[in-house]
Amino acid sequence: MAGGGEAVWHVIVGEKQEGPLAEAEILEYLAGGRLSGSDLIWRPGLTDWKQLSEVDEFRQPPKPAPLREPARSRTSGASPAEIRYRPDHDEPSAGGKWSLWKSANIGLLFSALTLVIQIADGRGFELANSAHTASAETITILVGQILAAPLVFVFIAFLRNLLKRRQPKSKASVALGAVTFVALFLCLSGALFLYGEVFFSRNEIIRGEARSTFIADASYPCIQKQRSLDQNATEAQIDKYCACVSEKIANSTTYKQLGTEADAAALAELRQRLEAAGNACR
Repeated sequence: MAGGGEAVWHVIVGEKQEGPLAEAEILEYLAGGRLSGSDLIWRPGLTDWKQLSEVDEFRQPPKPAPLREPARSRTSGASPAEIRYRPDHDEPSAGGKWSLWKSANIGLLFSALTLVIQIADGRGFELANSAHTASAETITILVGQILAAPLVFVFIAFLRNLLKRRQPKSKASVALGAVTFVALFLCLSGALFLYGEVFFSRNEIIRGEARSTFIADASYPCIQKQRSLDQNATEAQIDKYCACVSEKIANSTTYKQLGTEADAAALAELRQRLEAAGNACR
């Protein structure tokens, strides 16, 4: 048990932490009405903050006692109310509420990490395609993917704050948190759109996710056309023919061609490639 004359106590007065204070100072605060039995107090050795009424030293009404000079390290002439306590490494953070903006920023960094993992895992075609297309639909999809994690983190922080509603508010700056969130969001969005442009500027033959998506997209209109042209062909024959044509076209399609709107010359070249692929697959 800490000695009565030692300045080891920390209290929350209003929404500010004060301390270290001696026992006599706490009793003086109680006598003067600055503190009540429901206010929070902590000292080294306690695992968490407690109400003053739960601490033996302050459970009874304060008794008159000679004031003792507290041995505390503080700027000369400063009172407890003038110095805001800065917690040591071994002190709990008062179980204070979490900043919603800080939680959102952590969620945004988590979103960035998941996008990097998705791209590194070879599954970046959908991201690049949405960013490169930049339509209202694809932008909505990207924004939703970016904001999903921040919303989850904010919801968790909100629920925790409800459970900790008696604890002091977070000291994090709301304005700084909001500005940081907007800056991170803009940087992440800009990086995605830049990634989309770089992705579709390459002259390499498509592969992986881009190739699979291209073949699937090209097979569907081919199947519909063959059904109308050849009534005697079976579904299996049509599927096999269209899969062959789509794969041969994919074998000569680059990322740049995939991301560029076809002009008259590109359409003419595509017709030639389709004709050659059709003849090869018959």
